[in-house]
Amino acid sequence: MRDPRLTQLADILINHSLKLQKGEVIYIETFDTPDEMMEALLEKAYAAGGVPLVSQKSWRVLRKFFMEASEDSMRLIGDIELHKIQSAQAYICIEGFENVTETSDVPADKMALYTKHWWGPVHSNWRVPKTRWVKLRWPTRSMAQQAEMSSDGFEELYFKTCTLDYGKMSAAMDRLVALMERTDRVRLVGPGTDLSFSIKGIPAIKCAGEINLPDGEVYTAPVRDSVNGVIRYTPAPYTTARCSTTWS
Repeated sequence: MRDPRLTQLADILINHSLKLQKGEVIYIETFDTPDEMMEALLEKAYAAGGVPLVSQKSWRVLRKFFMEASEDSMRLIGDIELHKIQSAQAYICIEGFENVTETSDVPADKMALYTKHWWGPVHSNWRVPKTRWVKLRWPTRSMAQQAEMSSDGFEELYFKTCTLDYGKMSAAMDRLVALMERTDRVRLVGPGTDLSFSIKGIPAIKCAGEINLPDGEVYTAPVRDSVNGVIRYTPAPYTTARCSTTWS
C-alpha cells in the first residue's frame, strides 16, 4: 500500500503549486526518487486533465554520462531536453541524492559542456522564464545525515513541512507582506550580529509553495549602500537562524 503522504504531496504539487489545467502538458522529471511518487503524480495529473510527460533519471548514471560526454553528445541530449520542456506548460522536478557529492569528480570542462548545452538552454533560458514550475528534494539518508537527524526523523519532518496547507499559509503571509512594504528601516540582532539597513521601496515577495517546497518565506533586499553593522556566519549544511527583528 502506498504511503498516503505521497498522494498528499502530489496533490499539492499538481493542484496548488502548478494549478494544472485540463489539456496542459506537464513534464515530470525525477532523480533517484521512488516509482511510487511518480505514480502518485501521474494520478493527480490525469485527474486534473493534464497530459503528462515523464522522465526518471539517476545521478550515478548521469555521472557516468558526464565523465565521457563529447560536446556533440551533450548538445544532442540538450536539444532533446529542450524539446521536452518547450512542449510543456508546467514542470515538476524532484531530486533525490543518495550521495550529495556524486558528481564532484566530474571534470570542470565536462560540467561546462553540461551548463552550455543542457542546463542553460533548457532551464535558465526556457523553463524558468517560460513555464510554471516547482522543484523539491526527496528525503534521503544522505540529507538526513547532513541535517544530523535519523532517517525516519528527517522523513517525518520533510513530509510535515512539504504537505502543509499552503493556501492557508499564503493568506496568513499577506499581513507580513503589507508590513514589509511599508517598512523603511530593519534591524537584525543576534549573537555576533547587529545589522541595520533600509528596504524602503523594495518589493516584498511571498513564497507559499508555488515554486519550491518546503516554503514559507517573504523575501526582500536592502537598499544599496544602506547596510551598516556586523553579521556572524556559521558554516553548516543546515542551520537555524536565531535573530530578533525589529521593524520601523
